[in-house]
Amino acid sequence: MGEEELLAALGEIEQRRRADYARELAVLAELDGRNTASRKGYRDVAALTREVLRVNAYDARQRVAHARAVVARHSPTGIPLEPDLPEVGAALAEGAIGPEHLEVIRATVAKFPQPIHLADREHAEALLTKAAREYEPHTVGSLGKEILARLDQDGNPPTEDELARPERFLDWRTTRDGRLRGTFDLDAETAAVLTGLVEPRAKHRGTKEEPDRRSKFQRQGDAFADVLRVAAGCPEEGPTEAGEPFTVMVSITLEDLKHGTGYGLLHGQESYSAAQIRRMACDSYVVPAVLGSKGEILDIGQRTRAVPLAIRRALILRDRGCSFPGCRKKPKQCDAHHVIFWANGGPTALYNLTLLCWFHHNLIHHTEWEVRMRNGLPEFIPPAFLDPKRRPRRNLLHRRGKGSHERTQVDAP
Repeated sequence: MGEEELLAALGEIEQRRRADYARELAVLAELDGRNTASRKGYRDVAALTREVLRVNAYDARQRVAHARAVVARHSPTGIPLEPDLPEVGAALAEGAIGPEHLEVIRATVAKFPQPIHLADREHAEALLTKAAREYEPHTVGSLGKEILARLDQDGNPPTEDELARPERFLDWRTTRDGRLRGTFDLDAETAAVLTGLVEPRAKHRGTKEEPDRRSKFQRQGDAFADVLRVAAGCPEEGPTEAGEPFTVMVSITLEDLKHGTGYGLLHGQESYSAAQIRRMACDSYVVPAVLGSKGEILDIGQRTRAVPLAIRRALILRDRGCSFPGCRKKPKQCDAHHVIFWANGGPTALYNLTLLCWFHHNLIHHTEWEVRMRNGLPEFIPPAFLDPKRRPRRNLLHRRGKGSHERTQVDAP
């Protein structure tokens, strides 16, 4: 078999595996409805499944939960029971999604606030199923978190004690040789400060002649030690990124910030309620930023390849991280990539730049993946062996719109 035949065979086998799993769930649902486990002397159908299939107890319980979520069945008393996730079940039967996608969607829907409008629930299921047809389960899970944030914008309101004193702890012990070991647990706002201080200092600092052989954890440990030395010696000094001091970037509409409604994004990634962001903004400057301007500062032509700070800030606000579909890397882990290569005449301008992490930067330069700009946003065209129709994709993890979750990007425009 040639390479293309092998790739096609791999896809066909996976599709059959997924369709067979849907058939297995149908059998489990029928056994569940007939109360077979009780007649055979087992506690429940999960215990019977564990015995018959020789799987772990967790796997058996999960398969039964999957069957109840996606298969129409009857209760032991004969009452018809409709599945909670019929669209997911249909996609699984086609072989378009796998058990891992199903579990992510089921777990997400289980966390929906109650009561919830049926239309909202059905629309959320449709969005997640569409995403599962194109993306890996982890990406679907990230979309699920975004939908949860929109359905439950208030979240769990903090108590007065939590507002006055956020819950966090640090537990350490000194070893005989003077080393310090321990664990810590920080609230979200403090965690954002810590990661913002450590990550810029934890980057690879090697060269071709002298590569940086430290592991990720060693680099982070060295960076943390560096932060402590700076704090001890000069409290006013801090690490910089692209020439500016460490900044916690929060994206939220001015209207939501004023009224304490809706939600915002910290570093373009995590969702936070407007109330949390208002607390963070108490000791910060609120700087308005407008994207899409054609002023000179955002369009410096082809005279330089280096991306200046002003354009990088605009890229961060627009892309909010690596723009490659499914990538979760933060802006500080990304480079600015010229869509039309600078060497081929591409300008160093916002409309010709996008943020890419190191891995996906290499992928674009050395594989059949292509990137282009459309309506001011980057979109990626996969190789034919991944999608024969080469349909363009965008990173749904970073495309946050104002309003309901209908605005979440799933299909390419």
